[in-house]
Amino acid sequence: MFELLRAPVEPIAHDAEIRAWLRLEVRDRQLAVLRTTFRPWLITYDLTGAGLVWRAGPSWRLTLEEVTAGVRRIVECRNPVDLMADLTDQMAIIQRLAGPRR
Repeated sequence: MFELLRAPVEPIAHDAEIRAWLRLEVRDRQLAVLRTTFRPWLITYDLTGAGLVWRAGPSWRLTLEEVTAGVRRIVECRNPVDLMADLTDQMAIIQRLAGPRR
């Protein structure tokens, strides 16, 4: 792996074009990070009349125990950073319910 990291990198000829592409694809890259980090959740974003809304819902049917403990059916936020924070809290609840692993 270290050999790959140390391998020479070809110079980028069109820095401005790449920066423009990165700006256009930010939401999709953020979505990919969220989906990879929180695999059990179905995550989307939508443009509404009030602006952009990021949503996540569990991909499984919640148990009564999970709902009682505070796991939400839908988590909505205005930005992906807040969604990541809320999903981290949700995962902490789920892990507490699962108890210590042996």
